[in-house]
Amino acid sequence: MGNTTTLTLQWGETAFADSNGSGTPLFFLHGTGCDSADWTSVTERLPQNQRYITLDFRGHGQSSTPTDPFTIENIANDVLKLVDSLSIPKLVLIGHSLGGMVAMEAAKRSSCVVGLILLEGWTSLSNVRHAFDRGRFYGALSQTDIDQIQQKSQKTRPRFEQNVWERFWTSVRAFDAYTYLEQAQIPIYEVFGEMGRNDSTDRLLRIPPNPNIQWKWVPNAGHYLPHECPAQIAKICCNFIETTH
Repeated sequence: MGNTTTLTLQWGETAFADSNGSGTPLFFLHGTGCDSADWTSVTERLPQNQRYITLDFRGHGQSSTPTDPFTIENIANDVLKLVDSLSIPKLVLIGHSLGGMVAMEAAKRSSCVVGLILLEGWTSLSNVRHAFDRGRFYGALSQTDIDQIQQKSQKTRPRFEQNVWERFWTSVRAFDAYTYLEQAQIPIYEVFGEMGRNDSTDRLLRIPPNPNIQWKWVPNAGHYLPHECPAQIAKICCNFIETTH
């Protein structure tokens, strides 16, 4: 992976890293309280020449923390400004959880996004809490792995002033990509851990029928797919590139 560098935006510095490989770039977007490092186990399993880019959202990882309120739409704009700064004509966005929601918002705004891989990237948060049986959030991760995820998350939230975080999280709760997914003309993988799946899961996830959308279920996995099964996620990414581009 290339060295981490920063892009200066109006609100502050966005940290990112570019592998400088070839082919259609894979652009990885992390979840709430996570950062670029959470993709390492996935990206190290990609083909050596595959170009991939990771970035840290505002107030996460090595990016600076904004002092003014912002929304999920602003984060999507950050992603697209980075894409523009790197002069990338087309790319595939891979987003985990919040990162998946940001990916959909970015794809809605830019024709440069030619594919989406959504790792439990929610259409909306409204029904997610009831979509799966309890106890599947951390899947089969060890307590050490769970502690590391929780510690990183607990360090992230206090970086934000309360009103700044509340404005952001209000926009996340209001997010709804159903109409976008219904009309999307690019290939999309909807990837979910199969632990806790029940008779109501598929309906509550609110993914509209669209021939461009493929469901992918990962056995014996919960929410933290990049942490739990990085080899399978890397394989899904490679399969996406091979079959859609």
